Amino acid sequence: GFIGGHLCEYALENGNDVVIVDSINNETSTPEEKARNLENIKDTAVRYNKKLTFYPCNINDEDQLNKIFMDENPNILIHAASLVKDRWSMDAPLEFIDVNVRGTQVLINSSSNASSLEQILFISSRSAVGEVSSASTIISEDNAFRPINPYGATKAASEGLFYSNHHNTGIPLKICRMQPVYGPRGRNDMFVKRILESTITGKEIQKYGSGEGVRDWLYISDAVSGIYQILHFETSFEIFNIGIGVSTSTNKLIQLCEEITGKKANIVNIEAPPGDAHFAGVADCSKMRKLLGWEAKVNISEGIKKTYDYMLKVSKQVQT
Repeated sequence: GFIGGHLCEYALENGNDVVIVDSINNETSTPEEKARNLENIKDTAVRYNKKLTFYPCNINDEDQLNKIFMDENPNILIHAASLVKDRWSMDAPLEFIDVNVRGTQVLINSSSNASSLEQILFISSRSAVGEVSSASTIISEDNAFRPINPYGATKAASEGLFYSNHHNTGIPLKICRMQPVYGPRGRNDMFVKRILESTITGKEIQKYGSGEGVRDWLYISDAVSGIYQILHFETSFEIFNIGIGVSTSTNKLIQLCEEITGKKANIVNIEAPPGDAHFAGVADCSKMRKLLGWEAKVNISEGIKKTYDYMLKVSKQVQT
């Protein structure tokens, strides 16, 4: 996946052996795109002389997961696998529950086969918190769960399942509540990528509502560095918001993309669908600063430029 793939590369670059378990589904990316991502990770493992093992496996295949945990006996479990398209979850809630909730419990059950397991890190989402009252509302790690779509509800439920496991086993647990992440190799449904693609190709994209809805957009390198620092923070249990702490409206995001590419996006305005958060709030990342000394380094303009440059590079490679 997007965050998981970049995190694997970062872990390999920092001296870790990595085991990947992925179903290689086509929810957000084509099999060809996922194959390219896997090749990038393999190249990183070779370059840094680290061991990389890949298992194609469905998260609900408990027998295979049991065997993987017994054979590999990992020190750290990072759970970044889930169905992620929040608006699709409105039409397929049972599928999201099966993969994201049941799959999480299957993973927890199977992880008991790893005798060397020292900690678990769960990649959660701000969607577990839901919608807030205004563009400037600050979201802390103590905000109550009020998810407005099944995707967010499955993330909230998964946090609860992991905490239950932590409470009963004592295995340290870290939860990362990610703000919307974007950047190179991003999923095809991600709005930043869709805007940039529209400026390049003229492809029509939809803008929901007035465009005044806001998100706290986080560039992928900052997301990965934040997660990795959390991995190395000594604690039995903690929840961390990971974001930049700055809200950007949909209209402003489109404007920035158009300024950077020098071209207009082909925008069609429609009503916001059910399950879409108008105000997603601004992440309070003070815990990351105080406990870890971490802050995001890439602002939204820099991140869009980096993403655009990558998309142009890939486009030229495909054409040649």
